[in-house]
Amino acid sequence: MTPQSGPERAGGAAALLHRGALLLALTLVAVKAFYLGNPALWGWGRYARALAATTSLDVVFVLGLWLAALAALAVCAGRPRLGRAVVGVFLGAAAVSALYAVASVVMFGIFGGFLTYHLLTLVGDLRMVRSSVTLHLTPAVASSLVLLPLAYLAVLLASHRITPPARSGHAWRMATSACLLAAWAGAGQYAYSREWTTRQDRRIAENAHWVLGASIARAAMRDDTVRLSEGFGDGDLVDFAPPAPPARDAVARAVLVTPRGPRATRASARNPARPPNVILVVLEAVAARWTSLGNARYDTTPTLTAEAGHSLVFDNFYAHIGRSSNSLAAILLSTYPKLDFQDVTEQYPALGGTSLATQFRARGYRTSFVTPSDLQWAGWKQFISARGFDRVRDYRDLTCGEPVSSWGVEDRCMVDDLIALLQQDRGGPFFLMAWSQQTHHPYEPSPGTRSLPLVREPVRDSYDLGRYLNVLHETDAQMARLFAAVRAAGLADDTLIVVTGDHGQAFGYPHDTYIQGRTIYEEDVNVPLMLWFPGRFRPAPRPGAIGSHVDLAPTIAELTGLPPAPDWQGRSLFDAARAPRAYFYVAEDHFRLGVREGAWKYIYDLREGSEELYRLDTDPTEQRNLAASERARCARLRQRLAAWAEANRRQYTRASGKT
Repeated sequence: MTPQSGPERAGGAAALLHRGALLLALTLVAVKAFYLGNPALWGWGRYARALAATTSLDVVFVLGLWLAALAALAVCAGRPRLGRAVVGVFLGAAAVSALYAVASVVMFGIFGGFLTYHLLTLVGDLRMVRSSVTLHLTPAVASSLVLLPLAYLAVLLASHRITPPARSGHAWRMATSACLLAAWAGAGQYAYSREWTTRQDRRIAENAHWVLGASIARAAMRDDTVRLSEGFGDGDLVDFAPPAPPARDAVARAVLVTPRGPRATRASARNPARPPNVILVVLEAVAARWTSLGNARYDTTPTLTAEAGHSLVFDNFYAHIGRSSNSLAAILLSTYPKLDFQDVTEQYPALGGTSLATQFRARGYRTSFVTPSDLQWAGWKQFISARGFDRVRDYRDLTCGEPVSSWGVEDRCMVDDLIALLQQDRGGPFFLMAWSQQTHHPYEPSPGTRSLPLVREPVRDSYDLGRYLNVLHETDAQMARLFAAVRAAGLADDTLIVVTGDHGQAFGYPHDTYIQGRTIYEEDVNVPLMLWFPGRFRPAPRPGAIGSHVDLAPTIAELTGLPPAPDWQGRSLFDAARAPRAYFYVAEDHFRLGVREGAWKYIYDLREGSEELYRLDTDPTEQRNLAASERARCARLRQRLAAWAEANRRQYTRASGKT
């Protein structure tokens, strides 16, 4: 056998690159085909268009990788070792690309977008998200992650050995392959523009490899602080500045005078200087629409519905983002979270500001924080421990049973702890804050719980919604024990119980979105707020005030006669001068800002430059986008968002110690 000449060796290397590129293209197309599912459910014509639309950029990625390798091979002409290195690097990159294609589709199902630098920073402690990831990591997916890269290399090398490349016509074959790949990409882009631009999951059509690489490059080259070019006036910044302190006598009267039909209790009349006890319960991932308080179709929270007769219930109350860590900061410090991609508790563990718990402790209150979850998540332990709580407990301190998921133990354990505190020491006021966990994905019920048929709407994800609603019903039953314990202790007339959600949760209806934090539609950001105070509230119409998490601390302060902290950015929901607005945002692989003003809700997508406007009094499920016919209103609300972005930039520039 005669040794191959230089051109023959180069031709063999180019042929291997050619076959590797074609096989990689087929692999990436096959992964997206797996995502799309059964072709029969689509119809074959629609399926072919969908497959082309979702893989066109993957094919472009392969073309770019292939051409780059060919160019490198040409540069290395006459240097066989370098040529072999080029081929080796290409094959290694292709195998990793095949593995990442599978992993990225799994991540897309969990996070609603491909992994980016910012999403990687959001994931944080992988140990705690393993329950959510494990549900998607089926045996087929796990096998694909391991076997697909190996199979890619094995098939490629075997085909190269079994059918060596022909010595002639190779350039023509490569040109033909390149044209076919380009034609597929072009047809896919056309199909995307016709059928996929308005789909909620349209980002599946992106190339995951490029998305990750580009996000890392952007993060390295520039600051991702949100800015809008829209002009605004100084008056637009007032929404985000701490309000002027109320008159001293107005604060004192708040103990005896409550809006919307209150009555003073005998205990308050005897000692008007002593604020009542407060229990603040934050329900994990609970949107108003899935509760009995927010949707008459559901009977998920019969306890809260029954206790609403002794409460004020606010229907227009909002989380700022579908991320628990940032909701914690907003609720506890009455401060807007930073408009970026990170958990504020981890990014700013020593964030300045006055905690609601600190205010209560300064007035002689016993203060406690308890959650059945894990406070090691995203720096919560460090963040909460410096916020005025005498006692901080998580699942490690609640000896009531084994964890039901990687997120923690049953919500029953949290309520057990609250009741024990009520029974231990009845001398002096207390502020207790509790944060539930079972309604977090994967919605793991308590052992032995009977599942109820609670789904009442045409959701796509009826299995997960059924689990979620049942766990919510279970948590509500535990809340019944808390209300009963407060009454049994004789504290009902002197105790304010506040129940809210940290953010919402989506199940594919009324919008094609899932889990949390991917949109700022109502199911993601509209959360319940119930203020239970039997000694103060008679049945009354629900207040129409629009508020958000930053307003919770000032509202509790007014109801209890507590002086509001001078750095709180929120306003009491009972403040007649408060603006009828709430602000919220999405920060994942994209960025959206939104504002609710009166009946109107405006959403602006900074990545795409698109806008949405809904009138919620006539369109509560946000189905009719009125942006095209309400240009002036959109422009005005966009100015308010620009003011928020600028105020937020200034706020966190000061927090970072920058000038």
